[in-house]
Amino acid sequence: MVEKNTREIKISDIAIGGSNPIVVQSMAATRTTDIDKTIGQIHSLHKAGAKIVRLAIDSKKDVEALKVIRDQTTVALSADLQENYRLIKNIAPYIDKV
Repeated sequence: MVEKNTREIKISDIAIGGSNPIVVQSMAATRTTDIDKTIGQIHSLHKAGAKIVRLAIDSKKDVEALKVIRDQTTVALSADLQENYRLIKNIAPYIDKV
């Protein structure tokens, strides 16, 4: 396998790329508005080794759920905005990556 040189970037306090080790990222397979299930899955993924967990943010209800989720989790959160990029202003204080 040919190694590619990449530049390092930071997601919260996690450095990826460059000479850093590979970091596991996964996505919650729950509806973000199902706060209890989403938090449970985030904790399970983190316990299994995920350093970054991605959440689908598709509506203002998801934004409100994200606020609660952020308060109850410590893992770096990434947002999957899909077609709702205008929500970025609302979620920026609660996520580490888009």
